[in-house]
Amino acid sequence: MNKFKFITGILLILTSFTFTSCENEPIDGALNPDDFGNCDTPTAFVASDFASNAVTLTWEPGSDETSWTVEYGLEGFAHGTGTTVVSSNPTCIVTGLNSNNSYDFYVKANCSESSSSNWAGPETVEAVQTNPNCHNPGGLTAVRDTGVNTNVNLLWIAGGTETQWEIQFGPAGFALGTGTTVTSSNTTATVTGVSASGNFDFYVRAKCSATENSGWVGPTHVAAVSTGPVGTPAYMNATVNGQSFTGMKPFLYTFTGLKAKLATSDPSKVLWIQGDSNALDPTLANNVEINLRINEAFWAPGTYTLYGAFEAPEVAAEVDLIISTPTNPIATIEIESAGTITITEFNVTTKRIRGTFSFSYMLDDGTNPPTGPFQVTNGSFDFEMEDAVFQ
Repeated sequence: MNKFKFITGILLILTSFTFTSCENEPIDGALNPDDFGNCDTPTAFVASDFASNAVTLTWEPGSDETSWTVEYGLEGFAHGTGTTVVSSNPTCIVTGLNSNNSYDFYVKANCSESSSSNWAGPETVEAVQTNPNCHNPGGLTAVRDTGVNTNVNLLWIAGGTETQWEIQFGPAGFALGTGTTVTSSNTTATVTGVSASGNFDFYVRAKCSATENSGWVGPTHVAAVSTGPVGTPAYMNATVNGQSFTGMKPFLYTFTGLKAKLATSDPSKVLWIQGDSNALDPTLANNVEINLRINEAFWAPGTYTLYGAFEAPEVAAEVDLIISTPTNPIATIEIESAGTITITEFNVTTKRIRGTFSFSYMLDDGTNPPTGPFQVTNGSFDFEMEDAVFQ
């Protein structure tokens, strides 16, 4: 089967995080697909946790746009009925929110007076109990240490001028107040003695005085580490536009056995993970192939942005997707948007990598305007890595 790949690289633009005010504009009416034209949808859309009563939104421009519209409202609000603001930078601070409520956020690019992109979102920010005199921390992350897997490294952002924080953790799903508590005088901490065989949740809050604390922020989940042999893992699973594919494994390319392989990318090394449904059944109505490439600097547990670029060493990870059908033996073109990849295990002893991923894409068969966006969800991978990775 011949396959042609059309990979849309996503330029990692180093934007200045000089936050500008967002201007109110009238509420958008019903979405009109004819308005989208060739205006690219923003990618890597992220909404921070509450800092006081504000939420910071950031995204990557789809192209050279210089204006974006943000729409937001209470979680689950009907799209088109929310509050809209305009930003001239790919970042926006939405103020005047009530942190006791949860909110949904969307963003689209404005390419002209009559042309705008698809909406990206929603990004949901959950309610927290905010003490106006003691600001909540934000951006909490927690990952197992790559050297000692019973250590968990935490990082967060101060909500104000606080200098003391309290961390509470326990088995996944534990009730706050019943966990183990440790303190920190920095916005980073390493928690030791976290069992490698269990799943854990972590929270953090600011301590502003002996009697005054911020609300708890979290939980951030840390998965158990699997130290057993690889055996016969599921390789790669994913739901592509509603169709489930399971047990996908490398196919057509020169791989060492069925392992994740080392790819060449100057100046960094790249781990290449491939799943192809054709390896299971060449008669499938739709053949799906997904290629994940992870740059060496990110060979560690954590959550990273997944780009639709091709072997771009300056980004954490990239993906390309190919779909072909019996009526279209030449692979249809897939234009991927940024998504998320989470490495839950990178084990140098068992040479095993496991994790999850998701992303969206636009479909272009070369004869009609692109359609979509479509979603790749429930992505997971479980592979042994070839020896060359560690040499």
